[in-house]
Amino acid sequence: MTACLDATGRGCFTRTAIIDGGSSCLKTVRTFVEEAASAAGLRQDRAFDLKVAASEACANALEHGGNAGSCLQVSAAGFEDRLEFEVADGGAFRLPHAVDHMQRAHRGLGLPLMVALTDEVRISRPAEGGTRVTLIMYADRPPQAPLT
Repeated sequence: MTACLDATGRGCFTRTAIIDGGSSCLKTVRTFVEEAASAAGLRQDRAFDLKVAASEACANALEHGGNAGSCLQVSAAGFEDRLEFEVADGGAFRLPHAVDHMQRAHRGLGLPLMVALTDEVRISRPAEGGTRVTLIMYADRPPQAPLT
């Protein structure tokens, strides 16, 4: 971890971890997000939203990126005005599809959930390969109305 303080006294930092795609992967990711959100000074409700969105991003990377059982690189970067959380994997991004309509009705909610819970979602395909999902939460946003 690299750390500093900005002009407002908020912590600026970067953290990176390689997370095994095994059975405790999502628990490890959620702990990582909680620690980064705390260091960035996010309110508890915003930290919870980021934790859910990050769990979805990691689950999608493992399931749809062809990386079940492999490792993910997760990182968090705290800035004066935002926290950026990133999930990188070695798989190729593809939109999820279902075999039939009934199956589709219960699947494919990861991206919409990430968009609803965070301020920005970026999906990129780096030149070195793989897929990178970046979730951004801005500081000092008012509480959102609950999703219905």
